[in-house]
Amino acid sequence: MEPTASRLHKPEMSQVQPPMETDEGGIDIWAYLRIVRRRWLLITLTVLVSVGLTAFVTLRMVKIYRATSTIRIETQAPQVLGRDVEDVVEMGTGSFWSNVEYYETQYKIIESRDVAMRVVREFRLNEDPAFLGVPKERRHTFKPASVEEAAVILQGMLTVDPVKDSRLVRIHVDNRDPKRAQLYTNAVAIAYRDKNLESMLQSTVDAVDWLSNQLDEAHKQLSESENNIRDYKKKNGILSISLEERQNILTSQMTAAATQLTEAQGKRIEVEARKAAIAEVVRASDPMATPIDAINSNELIQQLKQRHGELSQELSELKERYGDNFPRIVELKAKLGGIRQDIKREVENILLAVDAELAAARSAEKGLKRTLDGYRKKAMDLTQKELAYNRLAREKENNEKIYDLLLGRSKEADLSRLLRVNNVHILDPALLPEAPIKPRLNLNLALSLVIGLLLGLGLAMLVELTDKTLKTQSDIEDLGLAFLGIIPSIDASSANQDNYGAYAKYGKGKRKKRSQKKKHPKSGDGKPGPQSVNHDLFVNDFPKSQVAESCRAIRTNLLFMSADQPAKRILITSPSPQEGKTTVAINLAITMAQSNSKVLLVDTDMRRPRVHKAFGIRPRIGISTVILGESSLDESIIKTDIPNLDILTCGPTPPNPAELMHTDSFVRVVGELTERYDRVIFDSPPVAVVTDAAILSKLVDGTVLIMKCLKTTRDSAKHATHVLMDIEANILGAVLNDLDLSNRKYGKHYYYYYYKKYGYYYAESEAAAEVEPAPKAEDRPSATS
Repeated sequence: MEPTASRLHKPEMSQVQPPMETDEGGIDIWAYLRIVRRRWLLITLTVLVSVGLTAFVTLRMVKIYRATSTIRIETQAPQVLGRDVEDVVEMGTGSFWSNVEYYETQYKIIESRDVAMRVVREFRLNEDPAFLGVPKERRHTFKPASVEEAAVILQGMLTVDPVKDSRLVRIHVDNRDPKRAQLYTNAVAIAYRDKNLESMLQSTVDAVDWLSNQLDEAHKQLSESENNIRDYKKKNGILSISLEERQNILTSQMTAAATQLTEAQGKRIEVEARKAAIAEVVRASDPMATPIDAINSNELIQQLKQRHGELSQELSELKERYGDNFPRIVELKAKLGGIRQDIKREVENILLAVDAELAAARSAEKGLKRTLDGYRKKAMDLTQKELAYNRLAREKENNEKIYDLLLGRSKEADLSRLLRVNNVHILDPALLPEAPIKPRLNLNLALSLVIGLLLGLGLAMLVELTDKTLKTQSDIEDLGLAFLGIIPSIDASSANQDNYGAYAKYGKGKRKKRSQKKKHPKSGDGKPGPQSVNHDLFVNDFPKSQVAESCRAIRTNLLFMSADQPAKRILITSPSPQEGKTTVAINLAITMAQSNSKVLLVDTDMRRPRVHKAFGIRPRIGISTVILGESSLDESIIKTDIPNLDILTCGPTPPNPAELMHTDSFVRVVGELTERYDRVIFDSPPVAVVTDAAILSKLVDGTVLIMKCLKTTRDSAKHATHVLMDIEANILGAVLNDLDLSNRKYGKHYYYYYYKKYGYYYAESEAAAEVEPAPKAEDRPSATS
């Protein structure tokens, strides 16, 4: 048979999420709130213990008073001598990081042992037993401590608190005596101010002494450098004219010589060009054809050329009229030849003159080059002298600057020493504190409340996480079992729900439950009073209760497990004792009998039988005697006052129940009972205790496991499930028993609300019809619908 009962009689749910997760996989805040509500007592006790301990400790603590003095620390002392006069002691330079470092240094100085030792020496605190914390009973043997030890104690009382975005600093001193706190605070402020001034003055005095020594040395070096320059000038003859003037004169001479050399070189080049042109004329066959300025400018050559032209013109005219042998023509030709010879001789004379001019130009050029080279050599010598002179001059200038600087700083430092200015000022002296700062009762209580609350929440979560009991449907389904339903807790209020409709309205229900608790007090042994209910026959006595409806839902789930082959033989067992399996078996048998099915309840728990006690009988025969053949079924089966319900008690408890169940006689008895009845319910011992349930599970159609809410652990339930699965028993599912529906921790699992609505339905219907309270069991009809 396929276990499908977990899908019956509950709202549509695709999947049951873990208790602290939502359907989307996120965190369910309501689950945590339910944990808080469930563990409120643990959280409250934790908070109360935390607050109580804190109050106890705080009230026993010694009161501590704090005195505060405010000082102002400037980055610079007052500039009495002007901004041009710098202080000897460097403070803040004006940049952000430099000021941060300066102020951090000052804070450490205030907290330093040196400042504390000044206060200790001033008030001789190392000899004060009250300051050193010596008890009164030991002061007669008191020995003074060292100054350093007392200073360390004072440092422990001292706190420096810079005022943000300002140059103010608060100095705090904590002490049991408010007057001492005031005294020590002002003393620390004064000690720091005096130390700062002394440090500045001492640094100034040291600087003045050092500057005096350095000033003498600088004056000696300056005199020596001046003598060196004088000796150098005397040695190199530069006493009357400075090196710069001599260098200027030499530069002018070099410039003039260079200019003359350039001109001589140009002239030489020009003469060489004329010579080349004239030589070309000399080499030419016709000196008349070369137009050269050097030749044409010659007056004689000009006259000869003019005469040559006139004769040439005349010759041309005669040739046109006469022949070449004409006497005048021959004469003219002779004259023209003579003129050419004269021109050629004159050109050669010009060439000789040009040669002479070229030689003179070359000679002048060489002389100018020698002169210029001499000037350059003198310039190099002068440069070497200038380098040596400049080196001596720089040395003199540097020594002079150092001397002037030391002289100026020496005078400034001497003035600063006389001024005695300070950059630390006491703004507000400490006043006498009126109220202690420690212990702060309200703050401590608030913190203890928060810490206690957090600790309580943590403990609640830890307890919740370590709780391995079964509480919800998902816990059962995680074991791989089908969920058949729940059975609410059975108590007097459960009975009153049937009689009074206590769940008609939530507020009214709560008030009625309180009133009912008052009407039905418990007896001294913790059990309900006279109007207590019978748990085993509760469904029969209160058929309209939530418990009865829950049993009917379980019955329906079992019937629908397999409609074609309904489970006729059903074994009821549990993982461990005291989980209500017998009560569930009886009430489930009553519920099935009320559906007009012929039902037999068999008590196979031969170790601790209890079915006969539930029905108030003491039979001497039962299933054990039937198996042994000492009685028949007809003799052993007992009819009850409940219609359609018979019971077969255990009978005498045998010493070996497991061996009896292994007999063929027991198998035969089970088969015969199956033929006689529509349903046979077997109540068996727990699975984890003995093997009886495992043996019976192989003889029945299905097994139902009873899990008690907040008692059955996951480990025991898992063990019982594995035991039955290992022998291939048919497990129909599990029932969550003794579930307190009024407990808010089940609020998330809203499918339980179905069972609570059942109470509303009957309550409202009874209120509308104004029915009388439910009749007693003996007056009720024999069958129910």
